[in-house]
Amino acid sequence: MASRTELAKRYMALQQAQKFDDLIAMMSDDVMMTNPMTGTINGKDALSEAIRARPMGGGGSNSPMGDIQWSEPEEEGQDVKILGTGSPFGTLKITLAFNDDNKISRIDAGLA
Repeated sequence: MASRTELAKRYMALQQAQKFDDLIAMMSDDVMMTNPMTGTINGKDALSEAIRARPMGGGGSNSPMGDIQWSEPEEEGQDVKILGTGSPFGTLKITLAFNDDNKISRIDAGLA
């Protein structure tokens, strides 16, 4: 079984590659995403729709956010955090929470 940091690496790679079906498959049905720019999105179907409508860049030249460099995922209690530098807004932080089945149950994105 993959560790949660390995799952976070996979999440970031799928996001950057815009492999949305695989990305959504990593999430629980009741997943919640919070983001200061888009607010809160509840549920796998709603998040899938939002991701497909406006991809959340994982960094790199094709990213809507520009050339963000992401750190290696680090465990932070039960969650995993990933920091991004190179944003015009400052350092970004993505925190992933997982349920007992190692599905992503919460995604918090914002400034570090």
